Amino acid sequence: MPVQRLVGHLRELGFSPYEARCYAGLLGAGAQTGYAVAKLTGVPQPKVYETLRRLVARGAAEQIPGPPTRFAAVDPKLLLDRMAGAHAASIAGARAAAAEVERST
Repeated sequence: MPVQRLVGHLRELGFSPYEARCYAGLLGAGAQTGYAVAKLTGVPQPKVYETLRRLVARGAAEQIPGPPTRFAAVDPKLLLDRMAGAHAASIAGARAAAAEVERST
């Protein structure tokens, strides 16, 4: 199943199980209310709004104001390109720090 594969890959990239399920649900269904995301993904309703806010904070989803507030997945190409750049910068920083540690011992 493509959704399960996507959820698995997102988990490998650091998404929580709920974040991965909500992102995949939004990607497949388009903009949805928190209630609809909970029904669609099986994420408990008390946790879904917190999870959606975390997705917005990490740049994986957008909040669409207005009654009712809805959420939409950010385009996966944009999201994954941004994440790849962030990971590359982290890896470069770790390499530089490791080299400094090696030189200092």
